[in-house]
Amino acid sequence: MGLSQIYLEGGLAILAYVTVVWIISLIKKDAGIMDILWGLGFLIVGYFYLAADYSSALQPRLLYLLVAFWGLRLSVHIGLRNLGEPEDARYANWRAQHGEKWWWVSYLRVFILQGVVMWVVSIPLLTGLQDKSSLALIDYIGIGLFVIGFLFEAVGDWQLRFFKKNVNNKGKVLNTGLWKYTRHPNYFGEAAL
Repeated sequence: MGLSQIYLEGGLAILAYVTVVWIISLIKKDAGIMDILWGLGFLIVGYFYLAADYSSALQPRLLYLLVAFWGLRLSVHIGLRNLGEPEDARYANWRAQHGEKWWWVSYLRVFILQGVVMWVVSIPLLTGLQDKSSLALIDYIGIGLFVIGFLFEAVGDWQLRFFKKNVNNKGKVLNTGLWKYTRHPNYFGEAAL
């Protein structure tokens, strides 16, 4: 099976995934569930890409494992952050703005849009998962960058969460820890990943 066919079928898998998440959002009356489940979408499409041209090579399996760590951490982090909170203000405003039409507007504006972004962002994942070569120096450098990015993202999110929990920090800017070195260590970590 060629890469373009695998990629198109991956797009269909993403479409099915975001459609199921959309249906869940209609039941929960909370479109913010897509934010929580965004990272898990890469596990699904990555698994699909990997299985479409299965190989016992270590390189694609290792790449999928790294993506799984990233996706699970992101989903757990956002899920815990949103636990017990009302629907994100962006979605609540759109829900009020569109009224009874929101059910289908949300499908296009939130779920299909994020599905398209997920599909485009998955291109490097597709090509990496099809690589059957042995691990080389560039792979080890990539793993090192991944670890640095993962730690920056996870530690930055952790530091921000504890900073916001302290009521004495209301209205203040976090400028200690990783936040001392970059305005958004979680974004820096994401870019490094």
